[in-house]
Amino acid sequence: MKENGGGQTIYATRASRPPAAGRITRPRDHGSAASGTLKADGGYMNEVNVAVIAPILGRDLSFVSEVDPRVRVFDANFAAPGRRAVTGGTAATDPGLLAGILAQAEVLLVGYPVPTGLAASSPRLRWAHHTQAGVSNLAGTDLWDSQVTLTSSRGAMAATAIAEYAIAGAAHFARGLHEAARQKAAGQFTREGYQMLTLRGATMGVIGLGGIGQEVARLARAAGMRVIGTRRSVAAPMPDADGADLVWPASQLLRVAAESDFLAVCSQLTAETRGFINAEVFAAMKPGAVLINVARGEEVDEDALVDAIATGRIRGAVLDVYDGELAGRPPRPELTAFPQILLTPHISGNGDTSMAEPLRLLFADNLRRYLDGQPLRNVVDRARGY
Repeated sequence: MKENGGGQTIYATRASRPPAAGRITRPRDHGSAASGTLKADGGYMNEVNVAVIAPILGRDLSFVSEVDPRVRVFDANFAAPGRRAVTGGTAATDPGLLAGILAQAEVLLVGYPVPTGLAASSPRLRWAHHTQAGVSNLAGTDLWDSQVTLTSSRGAMAATAIAEYAIAGAAHFARGLHEAARQKAAGQFTREGYQMLTLRGATMGVIGLGGIGQEVARLARAAGMRVIGTRRSVAAPMPDADGADLVWPASQLLRVAAESDFLAVCSQLTAETRGFINAEVFAAMKPGAVLINVARGEEVDEDALVDAIATGRIRGAVLDVYDGELAGRPPRPELTAFPQILLTPHISGNGDTSMAEPLRLLFADNLRRYLDGQPLRNVVDRARGY
């Protein structure tokens, strides 16, 4: 990997919004690796500068540089929020170091949390790829309002680990573990209070049958569960599709809620899904049903959830996210106080030692497409919010 030499000649200009199909037209080449046209500093005239601020992918960035000889990688992982930077063994505290990298970057690979002011600091930036499946993390940044093409890691981000969490959450309530935890905290030990059922034969409702939702469906069916779900792109009921026994249009949310013993929220956070798991949904759910949220906390109306739990309208909830998490606020007291609610700090994707590899492969494939002028995968539709 070449060091940041500063002052390199960059032959990229800011692009207007690219076509919806995801193809980005790069500026006309001024030479190539094949032609051997070199600049004074030894780099190729049409080289592509890629800045990486994604510690989750590890320190070895060869998966980027090995895509093509024209690619120059700039390790900016030191700039990840909450990370104490170390470059060459010395803390990288010079704010000019990141500014110098971003000033040259044509492509950005960025993780979570997303640093502020990236678009404003990157005048040559044409494409930014996010390591997360959801892009609500980007919505509050200047990247969202810029002309930069955005892509996500939808379908590649720890889908199996997150799906296992959802199934474990269902089993937690189905097999009475929530009652055991409640009794232990209360200093009790009795057979009373257990209302158990088997996962086999129960119904798992999946709201949002995307990459993670389909993996939840696959594991649920493997456990002998009936799986129903919703998908925005579906216009009419579809049997045996997307890993589910039956897929309904998104408009049939209440129907799915009414039939489900466990309702897993796996949808993207958009204007349409913000707060859409509301009092009407809880009223439609079975009295013994459990809500499982592995999407975004803002998709659940927490006032309605707390009321449904307090009144016994539903049995409980398993939450890996909560409303206000994206803004840095702590969870509301009821989420940690109610024994019927199992709350974890957004860790459902953890524990998969191979999690980074699908993310690396997706970005490398998209970078190859970008260089070849081909449509990118997982281009974000800002109007839809994902």
